[in-house]
Amino acid sequence: MRVMFVIWPNPSHLYPLVPLAWALQGAGHEVCVASHPEIAPSTAASGLAAVSLGDPELMPVPMGPGRAYREEREKVARITEALALDPADREDWDIFSQFMLPAMWDFHPYQAPPEEPRPTMDAMVEFARSWRPDLVLWDPCVPGGAVAARACGAAQARWWTGPDYFAVSMEKFQERTTGPGAVKVDNPLAETVRPVAERYGVEMDDDILLGQWTVTPVPEGMRPHTRTLTIPVRWIPYSGQAVLPDWLYPLPERPRVGLSLGLSWRKYLKGGWDHIPGLLDAVSDLDIEVVATLNETQLADVTRIPDNVRAVDYVPLNQLLPTCAAFIHHGGFASYAAAAALKVPQLVTDSSDSDVAAVVEKGGMGATKHAASPATVRHVVERGAGVALDIGSPSLEGTRKQIARVLNEPAFQDGAARVYQDFLATPAPNDVVPTLERLTAQHRG
Repeated sequence: MRVMFVIWPNPSHLYPLVPLAWALQGAGHEVCVASHPEIAPSTAASGLAAVSLGDPELMPVPMGPGRAYREEREKVARITEALALDPADREDWDIFSQFMLPAMWDFHPYQAPPEEPRPTMDAMVEFARSWRPDLVLWDPCVPGGAVAARACGAAQARWWTGPDYFAVSMEKFQERTTGPGAVKVDNPLAETVRPVAERYGVEMDDDILLGQWTVTPVPEGMRPHTRTLTIPVRWIPYSGQAVLPDWLYPLPERPRVGLSLGLSWRKYLKGGWDHIPGLLDAVSDLDIEVVATLNETQLADVTRIPDNVRAVDYVPLNQLLPTCAAFIHHGGFASYAAAAALKVPQLVTDSSDSDVAAVVEKGGMGATKHAASPATVRHVVERGAGVALDIGSPSLEGTRKQIARVLNEPAFQDGAARVYQDFLATPAPNDVVPTLERLTAQHRG
């Protein structure tokens, strides 16, 4: 069969799907990855066929409250107020409405006239109708992938590598807008997708919004309970490949600790890295070697790199982490999963401010870097695989003690082993391929 992945153009959305795409290719299926031209070179370098969609000059910025769309945000804010969600439901809804929806609006203008040209979506549908995929696996930040699938008769499912804010939010929305005392407001996801669907003559329904099923590497303990059909697949660490650094082996005599704050944000955002000098100061007096994958922007406020810190722009985590006794990271799912899959204890940078709405109100990278971490922090701590590092109100001595605890207390290695067992219990990409084949045959138009 032919399988078309549709992704938001960022390496953090590309790299996680590569092992599954390889498994499909290894089973004899044709695979391509369709997205903005910006991501095409990385796609091709991973051994996958890249399909470039739209204008190369119109590259969207990453998700976050620093984006524009003021009018759209105001409309969604009024919907949020009218829903009067319980505090327990607001975290997922706020991440969905304030981070994920704006990412969609780059390619799916909110409540736009259907006749308005959309170069990226037009190119996607045109390619799908020409290439005729049997299955489209689409990133929820590009729901036009479901529309393209329906337009060409393909089966379609979501591919997502984080907590399912989308399904959870839609179920909460349905609860508040149906039955006695129902709130009468627009569905913001439907109003984002509807113009694209109408443009190509596709009927709106739940499958268009949330896929016919969902494929995800998120382990069961981190997944919220939803009504969507979920196909789990094991996370295989991949973040691009590079020549193995000559300093990586042999291993140092003292423990090595990795430090990475993610790839997605650092390419575009210049501020919000003020916690890095404190992290480097905290490790300077410890008898460890730190490999910090930080670029020039992230190091701009650093006046001194400690002697025990090796600062490098980039090393693939699947190369670095097998040599590490612990890993400090920003709470992104890819960083968490790489460490979990390699049995490495974790220290997740977190903020004492867990209110997403307050984070968004602050704006800027200094706030948005915390928005994706709550579920990751909870899972790491609850499974005993690591600790949270509070960078909202940091203590130099407290950070040192936390790092020393994770390195010296065997319980954290035991917790990392438990998380690793969770990964082993999840089907590998090769094992998932027959399931995708069966579901595609059932749902293909």
